[in-house]
Amino acid sequence: MINVLSIIKHTSRYSSAPYTTFAIDGVPLEVWLPSQNPAAELDLVAAHAGLDNYEETLMVWDRIYSIAPEWKTLVPLLVCPDDLDLCCSVIVVEQLSNERHIQWCRFGLLNGSIKEESPAVDWLDAIPKLIFKRSNFQATLDEFRETESIKIGQD
Repeated sequence: MINVLSIIKHTSRYSSAPYTTFAIDGVPLEVWLPSQNPAAELDLVAAHAGLDNYEETLMVWDRIYSIAPEWKTLVPLLVCPDDLDLCCSVIVVEQLSNERHIQWCRFGLLNGSIKEESPAVDWLDAIPKLIFKRSNFQATLDEFRETESIKIGQD
């Protein structure tokens, strides 16, 4: 099954206003993950906009755009709304690319620093692998950045 990645405005329990986040088949990531595994219900928010440290924001975007065929990387997806950084609670995904698709292979809670060569991750069971068409994936990333006016090195 091919999934559809999109962006959506979502208001969590910890946000005073709607914010942009990714959606899986139309469901905000913050809602979709806990629906697959209740252990993922950590009241986190999107890691792709609003982090307190701009260098961390650049690192998140560098990793999610790492889609060369056969490339595997760990991408931060959700962070603690109190800290808005990559040092507190962070849900990551193991991302794998091929010529036609981007796969989110497994999801987990980062247990250490994302900057380590092989960071420790407590993988969450029962969350299915997601597969996106490369064209859908890249267009959604570009749309998110345009919506949030996020500039990165290639701009």
